[in-house]
Amino acid sequence: MSAAENTPAGDGFNRTMPPSTVIPELVYEDVGEAIGWLCDRFGFQVRWQAGDHRAQLWLNGGTVVVTEPRTSRALPGPQSLLVRVADARAHFERARERGAKILEEPRDFSYGERQYAVEDLGGHHWGFSQSIADVAPEEWGGTTGPALHAPGQPVGTHLSVMLIVPDAAAAISWYRSALGATEVWNLGGVAGLEVEGAPFFIHEVNPQNPTENAPDAVGATSVRIELFVDNPDQVIQRALATRATLGSPIEDHQHFPGTVHRQGGFRDP
Repeated sequence: MSAAENTPAGDGFNRTMPPSTVIPELVYEDVGEAIGWLCDRFGFQVRWQAGDHRAQLWLNGGTVVVTEPRTSRALPGPQSLLVRVADARAHFERARERGAKILEEPRDFSYGERQYAVEDLGGHHWGFSQSIADVAPEEWGGTTGPALHAPGQPVGTHLSVMLIVPDAAAAISWYRSALGATEVWNLGGVAGLEVEGAPFFIHEVNPQNPTENAPDAVGATSVRIELFVDNPDQVIQRALATRATLGSPIEDHQHFPGTVHRQGGFRDP
């Protein structure tokens, strides 16, 4: 596995900006306190922070900006947001156990979503929503518009790697600890994870199928995963601190004029 960083010139790429198209901005009196609260109660992670006045937080591929009222152009006052999660009940329990103010407990709705609502320390209202059924708008009284993707149409990327591992639970724990992976779903022995919004799958070895065996048992691997991140040095050092072994050293590469590609590699345990 390798971690790499791209700095292309003039092609619209900027690592400071997330891939999200719409980015909400929320105002809090104390940005540092808000960061800690949102990460603890809701499971956000920090993309970057600018002193005590602004930060970007990431959750499940979505990004929100937290800022303060004195230097920001964001409008103050309470806002409402809706965030998709894999398990609304589990997310609700986490928020409630940590003392968040619950506005509405999880409910199932006719449009195929399970949702609950909560208020944060700044008075902003958050709705968290889990998809529990694929329902056409016409089935609950709505009308389909031209931007709605019909079933079967490709939306985003549909190519993801599946890693065969001897112990799925141990592998999931390692990827969460070493790479900050998010567990999207888990069927016991098979799970879907995300790292920085990139999905991949974990599958425990299948004794009944010799093609579904772990690299150590086979004696070789031909899989190399490219993970594009903001700080490859930090990612690789974090992996090495949790029993990964160093592969290629971390170096700057210039494959094209004006483009610096910093890359290194490691082998996970």
